[in-house]
Formats: sequence, C-alpha cells, structure tokens
Amino acid sequence: MRRRRRQSTQLIKRKYSASQKLPQHDLSAKSRFKWKRWLRFLFFFIVVVVSAYLLYTFDFSSIIVLQDEDRQDTVEAVSPVQDKIAEETLPPLQQNIQIEVLNGCGVNGIAKVFQSYLREQGFDVVNTENYIEDGKRRWDIEQSMIIDHIGDTEQAKALARSLGIAFDKIIIKQTPNPIYEISVVIGKDYQNLNALK
Repeated sequence: MRRRRRQSTQLIKRKYSASQKLPQHDLSAKSRFKWKRWLRFLFFFIVVVVSAYLLYTFDFSSIIVLQDEDRQDTVEAVSPVQDKIAEETLPPLQQNIQIEVLNGCGVNGIAKVFQSYLREQGFDVVNTENYIEDGKRRWDIEQSMIIDHIGDTEQAKALARSLGIAFDKIIIKQTPNPIYEISVVIGKDYQNLNALK
C-alpha cells in the first residue's frame, strides 16, 4: 500500500509540474503580444512625429502667393482701365464709421437727400438733423464742411472726395466718446456738391 501511495503522489507531482509548464507558454504569448503592442505604438509615434515635422517645415506662403498672383492676373486681364478709374473715384469701404448729415443751409429735406446719396456710396449715415452750434440752430453756413470727431483723416477724406468737398474744409474736432464719428454740414453751396450734380 505504501508503494501505491507513493506512485499516486508521484503522479500528482507530475501533473502539477506539467500544469506549471502551461502558464510558462502563456507568459511567452503574452510577452509577444506586449511587444507587438509596443511596436505598433512606436510606429504610430514615429508617423506622428514625421508628419508634424513635415507640416512645420513646409512653406504654405508659396501656395498663397501663387493664388494671389493668379487672381491679380485675371483681374488685370478683365478690366485694367476700369480698376484704375474705380480706385481714383470711389471711396474705400467704410468700416463702423457712423456719419450724421446736418442741415446748415435752411433748405427743407436737404439732409435726407445727402443721406440717401451717401448710403448709395457705401457710407453708414445714421442721423440727419439741423446744424446746432453753441446751443443755437445755424442755417447761415456758406460752404459745406466735414467735422471729424475721432481724428481719422482717411475716412474724412474719403467722405469729402465722395461729396466733392475740398480737403481744407475738413475740421478735426476730437471729442471723447462721440455719438457720431463724422459730421457733414451742408452749407449754401449744396448745389455744387456731387449729390445734386
């Protein structure tokens, strides 16, 4: 009986040692899987780094310049003479410059006429009323003028050019927090201005 017990324990030992070998095979499979995962991660990382480097060193300005050159060529080919005339006669597009037109000549409705003309020219005219100076209404203004409240002479010159007012009739009167950036005072010479020609 003693021999049988020893044999049975030996069988158990053999089974136990054989079962221990199986996890060793599993560990090698797991380590292979980990290596594959690391290789995939490393490959992905290298691709990202290389693409980021290429994007960083690539000069996109050459593409933009080519597009601009192509566009300029087509514009000049279509109408070079009309573009030069348009640059000389038309004022630049106004950006958030609010204008008021003031009646300084006493003619009824003249401010509304100039308001509609300036809006057609692309200016933002938001107010029309009588010209008031020192608390008194004045209808004795001989020559039309432009009062610039913010010191933006380019916008005032564009407005003067559009109306046909001389640049020496631009008055710069900077005021803090003005309601309107530019005021146009219509004088008794209103018939000589571009809106009525």
